[in-house]
Amino acid sequence: FRSVARRVPTNESEILPQLMKFILIPQLEKHSALRYTATLIVGRFNLWMNNHPDFIKPLLTFVVAGLSNDILLVVSSAAYAFNYVCMGCAEKLASGEKYLQALFDVYNRSRNLRIQERKEIVEGVTAVIAKLPIEGGVYLQALTGLIKPLVQVLHGSLETKDVQNDERKTKVSHALDLIAQSFMTLPDGVGCEQVSLILRDLNPTLDRIMLRYLQEDALMERVCRCWKYGIRASKLYFKPMLVPLLTKLAKLFPEYPHSSFLYIVCVCVNEFGSIPEYHPLMQKAYVAFSRHGMATLKSAEDFRQNPDVVGDFFDMQKRYLVHCPNIVFSSQDIIPHVFQCAVTGIGVQHKDACSMLMKFFATFIKIGSEIQKGIRKIENGNGVDLVQKIMVHFGENLSVGLLQCIAGKVPSSRNVFVIEVVEALIVHCRGAAQMWFQKALTKLPPTENPNHKQFLFALFQQPQPQGGGRPEHKAFSRSIKEAVRDFSAASRSKLR
Repeated sequence: FRSVARRVPTNESEILPQLMKFILIPQLEKHSALRYTATLIVGRFNLWMNNHPDFIKPLLTFVVAGLSNDILLVVSSAAYAFNYVCMGCAEKLASGEKYLQALFDVYNRSRNLRIQERKEIVEGVTAVIAKLPIEGGVYLQALTGLIKPLVQVLHGSLETKDVQNDERKTKVSHALDLIAQSFMTLPDGVGCEQVSLILRDLNPTLDRIMLRYLQEDALMERVCRCWKYGIRASKLYFKPMLVPLLTKLAKLFPEYPHSSFLYIVCVCVNEFGSIPEYHPLMQKAYVAFSRHGMATLKSAEDFRQNPDVVGDFFDMQKRYLVHCPNIVFSSQDIIPHVFQCAVTGIGVQHKDACSMLMKFFATFIKIGSEIQKGIRKIENGNGVDLVQKIMVHFGENLSVGLLQCIAGKVPSSRNVFVIEVVEALIVHCRGAAQMWFQKALTKLPPTENPNHKQFLFALFQQPQPQGGGRPEHKAFSRSIKEAVRDFSAASRSKLR
């Protein structure tokens, strides 16, 4: 129905009014398949409904009735349609007090539905709240009213002594999911101060939930999702809570190395890393979490056992490089060890972990090249020497690891990640890379079609694009991909 709805003008006034009137006939309730299909139609024609406001109330009433249906598929379609109608008609639903109260009634009655349906309903109600006026406290009151029942669930959990009760943990998990869903749905830059006020009141409860369930990785992830989307929704208004949050996570991470803690640092880097005022705090966080992360990833086996930590740790490193390289290159006793740690785990097979590890290498090489060329300036002036020292010291080992990955150390589907680093080396340090790859090939078994010499030639045959247009860059990238693909196939054929 999605593609059909896109092709029908929202001002269509001949066929759709008749179809919608047919959907509203009582007899349709007797046929579950028709009921299901009709509900999806209503959801997909939400923008048409917005242009025909007389249909909003009866069709929304029809959709809501489906939430009480005995058939799960109908209930699921009703929650989906409810969300879409709310999003498509948000301004009109927000302009009428009766509408808003009716939506909250639906929300309050949805507690016995599955979490998937509850998320749809929360997203829909939040979309309408986002259209309320900020002035006069209406927006804050409505958003607080949405989140308050979920906070009460968390309080109820804190009042019990049975930490391991599965039913209680499920309720906590769902409440956290729905709080995060609400923050995530809010449009960027709208009501940031109001969200920060809610987070300020929510903060003590999230702290207690975190301490209560520190050993539960899944629940920690959900607590951090609340922070993640709360930070994004409140932006710079989050400032008063930033120091306590990062300090707390840094203190907990050594004993409880949840990858979600690292991801919160990633979010903070995105939001605050480019603002000089926050650099002292972000530098403390960088040093603390880099040291703790490296302590968790000391060996190749540690990388294999902790793929989530690998992914988020090197995502954090990449984001620091992009948003605040001054912090990275002023921490001269940290970044060389981070690079060494990364080389240790270069054969990690987990998809997301491998992807983030390779993105870190590629980003470091690119930004390091920009520092050496003077495109990026590092405040303490030590960036050029530090980049050169790291690449000279680890370049050969990095190249050996990359070629081992291509030759079969990781699944061939991971080649796409490895190629990004190979291309970065050829683009930004071509002469040294050719020497490193030549030496690395001596440590691999011989191959045919291509042999080592042919592979090396294929890697470096295409002239490096100097400015130029997009076709030139695409041809350069394609030649490297084809060379890696052929060498990988030749190497892996020897393993069979």
